[in-house]
Amino acid sequence: MKIVAITPDRKYNALVPLIIDGLYDNNIQVIATDPGNGVRARDVYTDGEVIEHAQDADYIFALFGKVKGPYREGKYHLLDKINRPEVTAYITDSEWTCTSYLDSPTQCQEAKADPSRHRGHPWINEEMYEKCSWYFKRLVFPEDLDRKKIIPCYIGACNRYFGPEEEKSFDVFCSFGQLEDGLRQPVHDYCLDLKAQGRNVLINEKFDFDTYLKMIRRSQIGVSAWGAGNCCMRMWEISANKTCCFVQKPFYIVYPNRFIDGESCVYYSNMNEFKEKMEFYLARPEECARIGRNAYDHIMKYHTGKKRVQYMLNVMNGHDWRIASEIEYSFNKSQ
Repeated sequence: MKIVAITPDRKYNALVPLIIDGLYDNNIQVIATDPGNGVRARDVYTDGEVIEHAQDADYIFALFGKVKGPYREGKYHLLDKINRPEVTAYITDSEWTCTSYLDSPTQCQEAKADPSRHRGHPWINEEMYEKCSWYFKRLVFPEDLDRKKIIPCYIGACNRYFGPEEEKSFDVFCSFGQLEDGLRQPVHDYCLDLKAQGRNVLINEKFDFDTYLKMIRRSQIGVSAWGAGNCCMRMWEISANKTCCFVQKPFYIVYPNRFIDGESCVYYSNMNEFKEKMEFYLARPEECARIGRNAYDHIMKYHTGKKRVQYMLNVMNGHDWRIASEIEYSFNKSQ
């Protein structure tokens, strides 16, 4: 199988590298427009070469990543020259306060000031919706499913998240890049209180990414809370390393194969619930270990890059997204 991938230029995102991992792990030939997000250097082609390869590619993946600073968005203009909408999928990593267009510098502030804009504006990239046959979306709300082409495509555990098990020497790991969204600030403050009470808490320490993951592996509990959207990469980083993950419950978004409270994660909806559950599980390390193992098994079954790409291909072959993860994808083109 050959897939042309129109990728963001160098910018690392949550969903894009997961999909790139999945393409390679399923032994799919990748023809990419830009480096970054796990694309191998040998698989980056010129615009002309991409257009040529696209004529006999099995599918075209146009991948959106949040683009800021000196980076530029994907070369979506190539879709007009490729002109194969019947095999084109748009895959967007946009969140509540980020859209499928270039991010507005003030968009996050506008969304906070006006809750009616909390999902970004516009929420659907209508131009890309018309240029594709499938619109895979990171954050899908129930009303989005009224649009025929929109399919849930949640983030998951990238290959680089996984590593060898470590002895659990910390009680809690809590590290956020910013404290403005969701319950991050009160969660952060409560974890500071736990540390002041004598608990072994790692909180907002600055690590390189490999050390960051190592500290997660050494923690009994890891904490995730909403970021710009209703989900966060931290949940996947924690769960991929067999650490019990406290997750601010994603109330509204729709996706298959959800984590289960008390089995593969610990959900909390408010600070009272967070504090009660933290007290309960800190006193029960064996329960934390069980939930961490279950979370890892759940990810390996449904939420790796390899599994996410198979899910997408099953949907593109006509299966309902609600059951697509349960079907073993066959790379036999006669299917």
